[in-house]
Amino acid sequence: MTDYILEISFDCNDTVTDELVQSRLFVTPSTGSTSAEIDGTTTIAAYFDSAVDRDGAAESMRDLDGVALHAVDRRRVDWLDRYQQSLQSLLVGRRFVIAPDASLLPARGDRLTIVVPQEQAFGTGSHETTALCMELLETLDLRDRRGLDVGSGSGILALAMHRLGAAKAMAFDNDTDAYGALRDNRIRNGVPDGAMPLFIGSVEALRGGKFDAITMNIIPEVILPLLGHVVARLAHDGRLILSGILIVKADEVIRAAATHGLRLVDARERGEWWAGVFMR
Repeated sequence: MTDYILEISFDCNDTVTDELVQSRLFVTPSTGSTSAEIDGTTTIAAYFDSAVDRDGAAESMRDLDGVALHAVDRRRVDWLDRYQQSLQSLLVGRRFVIAPDASLLPARGDRLTIVVPQEQAFGTGSHETTALCMELLETLDLRDRRGLDVGSGSGILALAMHRLGAAKAMAFDNDTDAYGALRDNRIRNGVPDGAMPLFIGSVEALRGGKFDAITMNIIPEVILPLLGHVVARLAHDGRLILSGILIVKADEVIRAAATHGLRLVDARERGEWWAGVFMR
């Protein structure tokens, strides 16, 4: 497909001509335009679906003094297609493969699959803190267990728990915008509603029950005030994974966890980030 472009150039200080050009473009079948200013010259590039439409627009500009017109034919770039071609699956830890679309998952393999679109800002597995959480989850036996992800974002950690065999992995966030991502990712990964309950709110909203594995991939400033509430939901032999923590903050988090009766049993680092597994 071809874009038919009319480049309209004039003195950048000539506001009258600028207004005339814009008003005349408005009544043409132009599909849109861009504007650039270089070395005192403004150039408007107006796009058309056909050469006939472009040439008609050019005719309507020819009586304007100080205006230069230039026709350009350019093959249209399908940016969406180019973006999709750039996407690829991501291997995390020993067991997971994450892809922005199911079509990008490997045709064969024994890795556990998770689909989370890359445009979601809530967590796609590419950040070190999320990858550390998933690697630590791999070390736990979650078969038929109950999991909880505090501050879920995209729900990727709850999905990982489900893939690792958890009977139920609850996910919640206090950001109302996260609900759509949580729901859609649960659907696109084929997880039944009952296996991954969702809600928007805080940890205080939990009505009861204990969890065998709890993940908190946030930041220490959010984690530490919630530790008491979270530990109250941890099963006697459960594990709490804390991530989103800079290495320089790790000792502070370990000391705070100790005040709630928790001890560090495993830890990982990547780049400037640290994550740890705690138990009573």
